[in-house]
Amino acid sequence: MMAQGNRAISEQLDPDSNNLRKFLNYRRPRCATVASCKVMDNAFRYWQLVRLTSSGQSQPHVKPQVQTWLQTRFGNLLLDPDYPEPYLQRQLLDNWRQGEDEADIAQLSLRCFISHQIRQACLHLSQRYQDCYGLYADELFPLVLDDDGTLSSPYCPLSLDILESYDPNKSALSTWTRQLTYNHPGLNRVLLDKGIYRASDWAILNDTNAEQLERILRQYHLCSDHEISQSLKLLQQYQRVYRRDRLLQRRDGQTGRCQVPNKEQLQQINPTVSSKVVLRQLKQLAAQLRDYRVHVRCGHPRCYSVKNEQELETLVGQQPGHEPQLEDESEGFLEVYRQALDESLAGAIAQVLDSNLARLHRRQPQRAYGYLEGLHLSQCEGLSMTEIAPKIGLKSQVQVTRLLNLKRLRSEVRHLLIAQLHQRLTQEALNYISVERLHAIDQTLETLLTELVDDLIRTSAAGTQSAKSNRQITHFDAVLCQAICSVHKPFK
Repeated sequence: MMAQGNRAISEQLDPDSNNLRKFLNYRRPRCATVASCKVMDNAFRYWQLVRLTSSGQSQPHVKPQVQTWLQTRFGNLLLDPDYPEPYLQRQLLDNWRQGEDEADIAQLSLRCFISHQIRQACLHLSQRYQDCYGLYADELFPLVLDDDGTLSSPYCPLSLDILESYDPNKSALSTWTRQLTYNHPGLNRVLLDKGIYRASDWAILNDTNAEQLERILRQYHLCSDHEISQSLKLLQQYQRVYRRDRLLQRRDGQTGRCQVPNKEQLQQINPTVSSKVVLRQLKQLAAQLRDYRVHVRCGHPRCYSVKNEQELETLVGQQPGHEPQLEDESEGFLEVYRQALDESLAGAIAQVLDSNLARLHRRQPQRAYGYLEGLHLSQCEGLSMTEIAPKIGLKSQVQVTRLLNLKRLRSEVRHLLIAQLHQRLTQEALNYISVERLHAIDQTLETLLTELVDDLIRTSAAGTQSAKSNRQITHFDAVLCQAICSVHKPFK
């Protein structure tokens, strides 16, 4: 009789069974609110462990021993739409921590629940940053979905680490899971590699002192003394007002993330201009600090803002104690720069393509053609990775992304291009300025060339990530397409 009862419950709670839908529809009128039905709807999360497949996709795996134990011990509770989910979690937690019978099963059940929350956290980050930064959940899953469901193992997966540090008196289990997932070191390294630093503008401004700000603006962003002075004054005014109010909030028991300054605070920071202007100035200052933190944490190239080629003209054309060079000489140097950029870019791309093809021929000869065709379809035709996959014999966009590895291609081209361009322009500059002047501006010239190349690379990357209908072929992509066609004649 007991076996029949358990089987009935199992059929009703099995998320893959038609009986579940019938059961929920039958019982739903008893639910006072949508939230009160949540336990019943999501009961499967306590016996399905989200794991990675061989292709790197997340997939739930049913743990039969956990399902049977839950349905035997908590069957009536799972079927009660009015039973709060935190109470179930608390009972499972007490069972595990007090070492009761089947404590390891109770622990695994909670790990199953946590695995679903970890997956949702990754999906949330992907949805938030995919369009602007090209962040995909598949890149995050291997870092945090590391629980294989083993009951006794020397390895401590993230889910167990979350569970062991969880205090039910301070937060909900789902909240605690999201917090620890978002702060996972490996996950944050991937975010930083994408240029994502998740601290708020106001937290960044709060923990930056005057000495740090001056050094960052002077050495990293190459700001003038006047700009540095204005920024230091703004930071000091901000911290005086914001830190004071933040301290008062903590005394009143208000904690959490730093919030946007309100209108009254903005007026106190600088009463001489509008609140909107102050807010914009603060965000700009925080953006400069954020760029620097991304740079020092992941080694990305500096984000000095080059406006246009005019800076090259000013750099070479003006000499201390002399009038600016004639307009035709300045334009002549810029023409040399443009020609050098085109020729050096074409050479760097060809060199990188040859190297990548040689590597593929050694390791995976059958992928060499697919690599060229995939590059052409992506960068010249504007197709998405999903659309490209079947055309080159691959199964998913992830495989295409790994094969093309556009980030690595651009990085290798950048490295070669900056070196070649600097060497060539240093020689050409002697036709316009003296050797002494060249020695004086050599480091600045290299910085400007680096930023112009970085802007070229960023534009190409942003174009690849944009919607197909709005995408325009960038200068980098145009040269890349010419190089591909020269190697792979059928594309012509």
